[in-house]
Amino acid sequence: MSRFTTVYGDFSQRIQEVGVLRNKAAQFERSRESFTRGPEISALCRGAVVLLSSHIEAYVKELGEHTLDEIHARGVCRSHLSPQFFYHMSKQTIDQIREASRPETIATRVQGFVNHEAVFWSNLEPLPAPVPSEAFNKGFSNPTFKKVKSYFGRFGYRDYRRDLFRELGRDAQPTVNNLDQIVETRNSIAHGDPLATKTPAEILAMMNTARKFCRASDKVFADWCKTNLCPIR
Repeated sequence: MSRFTTVYGDFSQRIQEVGVLRNKAAQFERSRESFTRGPEISALCRGAVVLLSSHIEAYVKELGEHTLDEIHARGVCRSHLSPQFFYHMSKQTIDQIREASRPETIATRVQGFVNHEAVFWSNLEPLPAPVPSEAFNKGFSNPTFKKVKSYFGRFGYRDYRRDLFRELGRDAQPTVNNLDQIVETRNSIAHGDPLATKTPAEILAMMNTARKFCRASDKVFADWCKTNLCPIR
């Protein structure tokens, strides 16, 4: 059995393009024209932060999608799935029903739920079809530690924080803090803050944080899935 999921392997490959931007910025920083190259260095580093945050978000979503596929492919009985799993599978439809006030609107939306989604809700037998990942992942973005923890909770994984901190040891809190800083910097850049930038050295540290966080998350989540749902690696 592989130590990591294929999703983490894909993440490790994609993060290299962040390194391309960082290396170019570092090259400019070391050049004789480093002062005049300042705007280019800043632009490259800002782009690297945005790309890195996007890759972390994509990793978490794709790990979830991979897990959904394995749950269906391996015929996991729905009795092993948590109540919140079913909720997030149909959250969009449930919210639409809750927001309606007119009886005919409520009835129409409930009928739509019964026709298209109720078949997934039995707590017996395996899922009749793959869970639509777009619906299940809806609402997850900007991958701070709190949001990643909440996302894994959709599968019923309640001890993620405990397991991650045990896996990372003394590096746990600094890693979580640095992850949140990546996302916060990305958000500042997206909102047009001209001062939200990092140096090439800081980008390298951010990349190391992303690798450490995703690698540890991959291990503890896959271990939990093997015990509680099915193998995913």
